[in-house]
Amino acid sequence: MKILERIAKVFFAVLMCIVNSKFVKNVKAEVSRVIMIVIALYVAGALLPSALTSLAGGNYTGVDPAVKTITTVLLPILAVLGIALIFLVRKTRGGA
Repeated sequence: MKILERIAKVFFAVLMCIVNSKFVKNVKAEVSRVIMIVIALYVAGALLPSALTSLAGGNYTGVDPAVKTITTVLLPILAVLGIALIFLVRKTRGGA
């Protein structure tokens, strides 16, 4: 019985050293950062196609052709560039 208790204490001590190590803390931060990016991309992937489809399929009768071009062509491009810039700025600043 004493051998099992000693093994359990050693195992617990090693486990606590691993959990409290600097390497694991850095890995936890990177994993949480990756998870947040995946969630953001999933939400953007779910919402953007329907938003862009409704923009492109809107009723533009009586609207200037330049406004229609801006709404159907330029706005989706700017939306994609804005999302890309958000992730680039966060990466260069070191944020999550």
